[in-house]
Amino acid sequence: MMGNQGGMMGGQQGHQGMKQMMMKMHSQMMGGGQGMMGGGMMGGGKMGGMGYMKGMDADGDGTVSPDEMRAGLDAKLKDFDANGDGTLSIEEFEALHSAAIREKMVDRFQMLDSDGDGMVTADEMAAPADRMAKMMAKRQAAMGAGGGMGMGAGNGNMMQNQDN
Repeated sequence: MMGNQGGMMGGQQGHQGMKQMMMKMHSQMMGGGQGMMGGGMMGGGKMGGMGYMKGMDADGDGTVSPDEMRAGLDAKLKDFDANGDGTLSIEEFEALHSAAIREKMVDRFQMLDSDGDGMVTADEMAAPADRMAKMMAKRQAAMGAGGGMGMGAGNGNMMQNQDN
């Protein structure tokens, strides 16, 4: 079915390579690609420069343990429990969530605001798409020049019966 190993995107390895390339491009365009909080709202243990989790790393080893996370979350509950009832209402949780994502939001805004004037223009907003187009054009040119793994690579028999 794959003929000369070319086929559409070079088989499974080509698919994985393309997927990794697309994830890397998305990450570069989105300023790290670690989701809203660097791996979800509560992160994933490793902090990766994330201020919210960094505040929970009591022993400073670069990793937040379950006990450190429990203590940190308990402190957040107390900090954002405005009425002191030991629970968070949706309004109190909204305040906690807004505080938690603010640093990442500001970082992303600053990434888009290339001239640093505190305002994101239409051109600045479109810049990630422009960078993506340039990367894709370079990739396409490289694949075309070297026979690469793109659409059109292979012997053109991908969908044909190989028994003939």
